[in-house]
Amino acid sequence: MNERRTNEELEAMFAGDRAGALEPEEVDELALLADVLADPSMWTEPGAGLEDTVMQAVADAEPDAGASPEVRAAVARRASPPRWRRWAFSAAGIAAAIAVVLGVVVATEGGSSPDFNAQLSASALAPGARASATITRNNAGFRVTLDAHGLAALPAGEYYEAWLKNAAGTLVPIGTFSSSDGRITLWSGVSPKDFPTLTVTIEATDNNQASSGRKVLVGAVHSG
Repeated sequence: MNERRTNEELEAMFAGDRAGALEPEEVDELALLADVLADPSMWTEPGAGLEDTVMQAVADAEPDAGASPEVRAAVARRASPPRWRRWAFSAAGIAAAIAVVLGVVVATEGGSSPDFNAQLSASALAPGARASATITRNNAGFRVTLDAHGLAALPAGEYYEAWLKNAAGTLVPIGTFSSSDGRITLWSGVSPKDFPTLTVTIEATDNNQASSGRKVLVGAVHSG
């Protein structure tokens, strides 16, 4: 592996479109896997005799003659390590572990591609910003995964809000968030097929639920 990825990049890669919607235990498991894979020593091929040396050391650790049958059984078990420990002696085992994890993630996601996608352009209010979005339909509605970068932290009393808009200019809010440099999960109760424009605005906590019109990102939604 020539390119080293950060832990955050590895976690995002494994989570895929489920980033932001994972269960707490799934987040912990992905973080642990990312830590392990980010360790350069995991990708160093061990010497050819390492496994034999370790196994011999375990086998040589015989219990005393007067040891109980339980102790002798424990030593025997250590001399024949479980499959995951034998895998750890080769890069091939690591690759197999990665394949298993990716397979579980794909199975959890259902293996389906997004139903819609969008590329968002920045306005003069956020000239350095950029974003893309994927939208997937499920029983709850439409899950919008917004991958936004370059949106600065706003002062107290302000926040970002995302909207879907139809040809008549009707806006439907799909969620709020603060500054972002990554994926955000939003939800829509209306179909992007009928509301094909995605925008992000700056809003204020002023008890006015209408859009401020202060757009920072805008883009057309297309069928996947």
